[in-house]
Amino acid sequence: MESVLRGYDAVCTLYPHIPPLSHWRAWEYAAYQHYRLDGRVLDLGCGDGRYFRLIWPQASDVVGVDMSPGVAELGRQSSVYREVHVTPAHQVPEPDASFDHVFANCSLEHMDHLDAVLAEIFRCLKPGGTLLCSVVTDRFIQWSLLPNLVAMAGFDEAAAALQKDFLDYHHLANPLSVDEWAKSFNRAGLVAEEHVPILPKHNSGIWMLMDGLWHVKRAGGGEMGDAIFPFLSANTNFPGAFRKVFAGLLEMETDWQDCSGAIFLVRKPG
Repeated sequence: MESVLRGYDAVCTLYPHIPPLSHWRAWEYAAYQHYRLDGRVLDLGCGDGRYFRLIWPQASDVVGVDMSPGVAELGRQSSVYREVHVTPAHQVPEPDASFDHVFANCSLEHMDHLDAVLAEIFRCLKPGGTLLCSVVTDRFIQWSLLPNLVAMAGFDEAAAALQKDFLDYHHLANPLSVDEWAKSFNRAGLVAEEHVPILPKHNSGIWMLMDGLWHVKRAGGGEMGDAIFPFLSANTNFPGAFRKVFAGLLEMETDWQDCSGAIFLVRKPG
């Protein structure tokens, strides 16, 4: 529990007034502290590089991949990456067996060609190299709190629309169970050595409620987060206050294994 709160303290420097991000990233950060990335690293779905640098401040030989030219440019400007490729993750323009590690933070579940992506990871990794990744599980859909609550109130059409918008926003192509993720890795010739469950039921429910509300479409355009963010950012006490809420949620958990996310350590056989 304390490691997750320390994770919140770390990621809060990046997302002090975006609770869905600081909440989820705190769990990831805590799990990643058990691992090391050294040598040459490929970051799939690299984004702007800020979160990578927060987790792996010592990594110096890193190549990024992102499909969005604008986001990739931010990654280039971050000085985190030696190079950032604008390309799909199943078409990485790098030589065979050229990376010691591949890192994929909350990206594999969004990729339409998962088997091809995992085959590309296998190709890029040196023998004995590892894939370290965070993914969502099938609980991500099953525990979608806002649509479930709206359906319980009798508004089935609105609930279905909210669920569709939520899944469309996240482009959730692969909401797999832990076993299904392991089988996907195995099909690519990779071996899932261990996984760390993240966001058990109570934390998942509150996270999905926060995230779902944040991304509800506004009638005039944009999303509810456009109104929520200025409200929260105007309150300097919010990050510390939300930490107390977070601590209370952690105290409520009774099953830390059944979760909506997972960190996997996967290895290419040597």
